[in-house]
Amino acid sequence: MKRLEIVFLLLMAVLVCVNDAYRILCVFPYNGKSHFRMSGVLCKGLAKKGHKVDMISHFPTKIPIANYSDIVDLNGTRKDVVNRFSVQYGRTLHAFITYYIATRFGGDLCHLLGHERMQNFIKNPPKDPPYDLVITEYFGASCYLGLGAVLNAPVAIVLTSLETSYVDSFMGNPFNFAFFPGTSLDNAVLNTFFDRVWNLVVNYKDALLFYRYTSDQTNVMRKHLGWDLPDVRQLERNVTLALVSSHYSFHGIRSFAPAMIEVGGLHIQDKEIPLSRGLKNWLDEADHGLVYFTMGSLLNIESLPRDTLLGLYASFGKISPIRVLMRIANATKLPPGLPDNVVVSSWIPQISVLKHKNTRVFITHGGLMGTEEAVYYGIPTIGIPVCFDQMRNVNIMVHKKMGVLLRLEDLSERSMDTALHAILHDPKYREAARKMSQLFRDRPMNSLDTAIYWTEYVIRNGPDSLKSPAVDMPWWKLHLIDVFVFLIASFVLALYFLFVAVKFTLKNLYTLKNKRPKEKSN
Repeated sequence: MKRLEIVFLLLMAVLVCVNDAYRILCVFPYNGKSHFRMSGVLCKGLAKKGHKVDMISHFPTKIPIANYSDIVDLNGTRKDVVNRFSVQYGRTLHAFITYYIATRFGGDLCHLLGHERMQNFIKNPPKDPPYDLVITEYFGASCYLGLGAVLNAPVAIVLTSLETSYVDSFMGNPFNFAFFPGTSLDNAVLNTFFDRVWNLVVNYKDALLFYRYTSDQTNVMRKHLGWDLPDVRQLERNVTLALVSSHYSFHGIRSFAPAMIEVGGLHIQDKEIPLSRGLKNWLDEADHGLVYFTMGSLLNIESLPRDTLLGLYASFGKISPIRVLMRIANATKLPPGLPDNVVVSSWIPQISVLKHKNTRVFITHGGLMGTEEAVYYGIPTIGIPVCFDQMRNVNIMVHKKMGVLLRLEDLSERSMDTALHAILHDPKYREAARKMSQLFRDRPMNSLDTAIYWTEYVIRNGPDSLKSPAVDMPWWKLHLIDVFVFLIASFVLALYFLFVAVKFTLKNLYTLKNKRPKEKSN
């Protein structure tokens, strides 16, 4: 009898798990590995939680995961972006950043909807069971929001960069330009009146440009998904949830609408990727400490001018026996003369290096993912920003006193000497980084569990369960323009009537005063 009871309970448990499992489509059309790290962790985490996850991306999993299927493999449909950009090209991009995001990461990606692999899926999507949610990265390609309408499923977005003013707008998210720098500004804080003026002007300008550059995505989307779909601006307003790669402890305190959830550090899994035996031994033997230098997966250190590289060689050689590990995509492009305390490699498991007990300094371009890793593991930084949001990230680290800034145009042996001496010999940087790490980690749930909880929440409770009323309000009503016009008009009208009343009273008094002497003389 007991065996039957146990079997019954097990069957009930299985039924409960099945009933609580959802079918989720993850769509990540950009082929940037650093972006997919965050998105991939989320979707694989949902699969491990028991949900059925179908993935469309350029990065099919190499190790099978239960409940996780690479339903459309986009690998090979676009040119590889890893190790593709020179530092000089990156600087050029920065001057046209809004255009580049809206086209390279937006319009160009929309054409993938017409690819044969995508069309096969779009015309024959799984229907047993149907999708409960579509999750996609929002980085300029609003056209992919149309998949939610085609599949009759709500859409959640993942922001692998900080949220922008146009995301705030369609999510109904309050943004105060008086004290919080928008993502179009490099500032960590707003100190002056003109900082606030520039913050407002630049962010509104970039939002207007973004809307202009992405307006043609509606036609591309309708061409590949159906001509009866709403335009992309309406689809943006239908987004049910936004998972943002930020955290107030580092990026600053501000208001968030309920549908905007901070999950900064989501990509960081405190699970070590094994180092090669040779590299592990070399790190373990770095008793005097290690300096780790990388410019991310897009930019190449070896593209720096020869004189600059030789200056870095000289600076790194001076700190021996401290060791330096550099991520170099193509070591043959480096000039000769690498110091004995420096090792280069084309592939380095970054988290495993940053969490190593001997790592003392992280020299970085200031990309968001690497910045959050430095914060999480409490590593002081030397920031050499090039483009995108890197300058702002580095400025925040400087503001938090856990790093120093080296401008690219000032990069030399002398400036690197100064920066390394400050970080290595002034304990305030290490202490500030340790404190920042403590604040960044101090949460009721880790970022992955937070993201999974709110993803399940919007499926359970409906697409409008977190939606702000601000989403459906016209801009003039949202900003109380009609109320201010009414109050100002009422005030002006009241002043006018007061003026008329005073004028009328004074006129009558004057008339009465002149009339009395005449009456007396009669």
